[in-house]
Amino acid sequence: MKKFLLYFAAPVLLLGGLFLLNSNSFSPIPPDVEEVAAEATFVGSDACKGCHSSKYDDWVASGHPYKFTIIENGEAPVFPPEAVNFQDQYMDSLGDGSHTWDNIGGIIGGYGWKARFVGTDGHIVGTAGSAFSTGLGHNQMNFFGGEDHGWVDYHPADEKIYNYGCFKCHTTGGETEGTWLEGVDGLGTFTEGGIGCEGCHGPGSEHIGGPSSDNIDRVYEFAHADNSIGGLERYGEVQTPDPDGDDVNFLCGTCHNRGYTNKIDASSGFVKHHEQWDEMASMKHMESGLTCLTCHNPHKRVIWDGEGITKTCGECHNEQVATVNHGGGATCLDCHMPFAAKSGTARGASGFKGDIRSHLLKITPNTESMFVEDGSAVRDDDTRAASLSPAYACLGCHNDDAEDGIPDKTLEAAAAGSVGMHSTTRVATSVSGLGLGIYPNPSTGPTRISVDLPSSSQVNMSIYTASGQIVYAEWGKTYAQGNLEIYWDGKSTAGEEVKAGYYFVKVTAGSLTSVDKLVLVK
Repeated sequence: MKKFLLYFAAPVLLLGGLFLLNSNSFSPIPPDVEEVAAEATFVGSDACKGCHSSKYDDWVASGHPYKFTIIENGEAPVFPPEAVNFQDQYMDSLGDGSHTWDNIGGIIGGYGWKARFVGTDGHIVGTAGSAFSTGLGHNQMNFFGGEDHGWVDYHPADEKIYNYGCFKCHTTGGETEGTWLEGVDGLGTFTEGGIGCEGCHGPGSEHIGGPSSDNIDRVYEFAHADNSIGGLERYGEVQTPDPDGDDVNFLCGTCHNRGYTNKIDASSGFVKHHEQWDEMASMKHMESGLTCLTCHNPHKRVIWDGEGITKTCGECHNEQVATVNHGGGATCLDCHMPFAAKSGTARGASGFKGDIRSHLLKITPNTESMFVEDGSAVRDDDTRAASLSPAYACLGCHNDDAEDGIPDKTLEAAAAGSVGMHSTTRVATSVSGLGLGIYPNPSTGPTRISVDLPSSSQVNMSIYTASGQIVYAEWGKTYAQGNLEIYWDGKSTAGEEVKAGYYFVKVTAGSLTSVDKLVLVK
């Protein structure tokens, strides 16, 4: 936390007499008032929007502000419209169904994955110590992807108090002293529910008083008050906060980890949530200088079709993208960032698909488990570096749903098929149920896309990056039977020029789909 010295170039009346202070000469003054140190304090995100309106608007439309929402006057929380979270059933279904918002002090989450509820007694509703639905469970609602995944029992037999140890990563300006909830002592305090601007840029009181790049942090490196090692440990080396540093990975890693070391914690066959830093810290990407900002705009969301991803895999790995020996237009993310982690729920029939994308990226193409023997962590030793198993990289799709048209595979077949996936000795296949044609290809921008419609159909067309980010889409137009040609001008849906790289064109008509690769050269 930055501290600033205040000097006065004017007569100052002190109890001991009159002292004149200026830049040239001054009378001696008592040591206790010679330097007046002012510690910057938190002022809240609303204080930032006047000067930083664009970034503020992006931030308020992301998930960070909704990590924890205080409930006031018994009024239900309000979430952005894109967050399909089934809020209308919260109070009817929570615990024994007898509770109202008057019983709730705050809601954890509710935006992207799940929702838990803190009672006005400071306990998680439905847990052993709660005054509401004591030990009953039925206290966590899962809704990732806008699907009703239902209620689960979150630690009904345990006492779960929402204190600093929990909210330090859900709020801004957390302190171990005091209490955030009236009438409940010893919980600790915070200045803002959710992750606000100052959660990443530090206390802003001095900056608000006189905006300057010298009195606010671009990257607020800090350590939690209960962090026993004082920083982040990566393979035995502990990095501590640098007040003058701008280490983005340190800042993001302060919350996107468990235990402040790069051991990747796991449970019940999935990587736990809040492990993104641990995964990245085990990869060569971090050694190569990549940061969270390399791929993410921290002010924008990724979920709910957000625009938070700023870099595609093909910008660095163009050879691999050019040689993808996989049919069906699978993206880099489908294989290298599968849903191998779980926050709220496992999905599909495979048993290998959670609700958080892995940041491990590397795939080891064999049938061995990616976890240690007791399943508590990802293996990371001399015999197997931290990496994904084909169970998650492949079977999350190939065994997900018998009706999805994707062929099911055994683990053995998946492991064998993943060998040489980017080798030029194999021939890539594409899905061509509609006889997809792309001309010219490579293209400098303007491109004609043709398909053969066996009957009058509603047609959807999308063009997306190798990372799965849609750059252009046409939806819901109906065309007559026969040959259809769609002209694309090489611009995004927003009207911006699409930069050079490798893309996929996907056209769907009824039950038929065609996918093929498009190369843009500029």
